[in-house]
Amino acid sequence: MGRVVDNIIVKFGGSVITDKKHPLSLNLDAINSLSRTLAMHSSKKIIVHGGGSFGHYYAKLAGLNTKCKHIYEVNKVVLTRKSMFELNSHVIDSLTSYGLNPYTITPFYWNKDFSELKSLILKLLSQNFSPVFFGDVVPCKGGFRILSGDDISYILCRMLKPSRMIFCIDVDGIFQSPRLEGSPIKELDPKMVKNIIVKEHIIDVTGGMLRKIKIAYKISKLGVDVFFVNGFKQDALLKALNGEYGVGTCMRGVH
Repeated sequence: MGRVVDNIIVKFGGSVITDKKHPLSLNLDAINSLSRTLAMHSSKKIIVHGGGSFGHYYAKLAGLNTKCKHIYEVNKVVLTRKSMFELNSHVIDSLTSYGLNPYTITPFYWNKDFSELKSLILKLLSQNFSPVFFGDVVPCKGGFRILSGDDISYILCRMLKPSRMIFCIDVDGIFQSPRLEGSPIKELDPKMVKNIIVKEHIIDVTGGMLRKIKIAYKISKLGVDVFFVNGFKQDALLKALNGEYGVGTCMRGVH
């Protein structure tokens, strides 16, 4: 598949748009800051957001994760999905207020080869919409599982080959140690991935930061540059949107 020019995929981390330490806690200031920053850049954007203290909270209660679960409580599956739609509504409200024309697409009904999805995304982008995705509970053989926002980001990158993939996280980038000492790694060599130890949020049911880094590596192998920036810092996100080095970590695409 060819590259879809001048499209950027931005993932709003759940640890930025919510407070993962407190269930169902929204960080509206952070959401508005992200929306405002995206509105300042002229590229076409595709937005993915995590579940944070909304989806992860109920998914943890339900025992749901990225593996197929055959025994589950129906009401907890419902509550997990309901919480994600609630969080998504806040993100949509914010994006709309800054003129980004968001259009939510749930992964629940995707066909296996994603052909219809790609056509829909390209149509929306051509009409000046900003497609928005979020992690969701999806059917699997005999049960349900979580399709995480990070997994969705990889699927979209594989499908569209965007200019850049940006992960907005709650720290300044990827650090060599979980104590976040010193400066973040400016450019992450894929060979370094196995040596990185990260501090995880206990509520995260989709693999946390280490899995995010591994997905970033897979994305870089598609020829897509990947940036990790602090979602609370507007300048860091703006530089990443421009493909420039700032405070943060970059993993360059392998062309």
